[in-house]
Amino acid sequence: MKKMMILFAMMLVFAAGCQSESTSNETAADFPERSIDIIVPYAPGGTTDTSARALASVASQYMPNEVEVNVINKAGGGGVVGTTEASSAKPDGYTIGMTTSGPMTIKPHTDNTAYNPDTLKPILQVVGTPNVLVVQADAPWEDYDEWFEYVSNNPEAFSYGTSGAGLTQHISMEAFTAETGAELTHVPFEGGAPALSALLGGHVEGALVQTTEALPHIQSGELRPIVNTGTFKPEELADVPLLTEKGVDVQSDVWTGLVAPEDTPDEVVQILHDVFKEVLEDEQVIETFENLGVSTSYAGPEDFYEIIKQDYDINGDVLKAAGIID
Repeated sequence: MKKMMILFAMMLVFAAGCQSESTSNETAADFPERSIDIIVPYAPGGTTDTSARALASVASQYMPNEVEVNVINKAGGGGVVGTTEASSAKPDGYTIGMTTSGPMTIKPHTDNTAYNPDTLKPILQVVGTPNVLVVQADAPWEDYDEWFEYVSNNPEAFSYGTSGAGLTQHISMEAFTAETGAELTHVPFEGGAPALSALLGGHVEGALVQTTEALPHIQSGELRPIVNTGTFKPEELADVPLLTEKGVDVQSDVWTGLVAPEDTPDEVVQILHDVFKEVLEDEQVIETFENLGVSTSYAGPEDFYEIIKQDYDINGDVLKAAGIID
């Protein structure tokens, strides 16, 4: 009798496993049957938002069943609010997130977030962009050397805006001040677009934002670029020096990519990956990105995870060295 009970229990476990696998396969086979939402954790108008909308504008052409893709903005907490909502969404593939390095690799260290790099499934990396420090075109600093002399001699007199406290731009400037001894005043906003609006309105003296966000204002003559805090130079800003070229060992880019809730079936993640990889190769999307001043920077789920995890570990070390976390 005991052996029969054990055998019966094993059969139940086996049947449950088969049913689970069958359900997963059915989910993948039917997916998607309705529209998909991409949560952008910033205000409309910034690079992350614009990139997400470029993807969404053509995604239905590549989606099974030609379902629509919508962009939902959930700004707040330097990207934490939207990323939290994406991570806690029902893991069925119908709600995913368009996130960046700040909320994924910095905020979990500083804000005790409900998510971390291991509680979201990477779908693919979309773009990578450096940041640029800009000032108004009539500001008294013509270049980095003049600006650096000013901030070195006038502690906390220079205020700069970013897309949020504790994000890549803020951490880059904290690393800059740690390296140089300069003292700056940080003013966080809910995205790069609001930070630029504050600069244009004279509410801050500078803004450190993604090059894609600053480029239209630079080209229009409204803003002047001072220094690039990233690892490479966009063609349009080839004359703007990197911090490393000025002897400051600080360099960090902002990447943007799609992620899904942790328990999303792998088969569904694969479908989303395959679709959006095709979307990245769409001529209309490529043209939109070129107009933004960026090019696609593709990485698949496994490679994207390694990028996220590496940045997470590095940023943790930087935050400790800057005294921001213990």
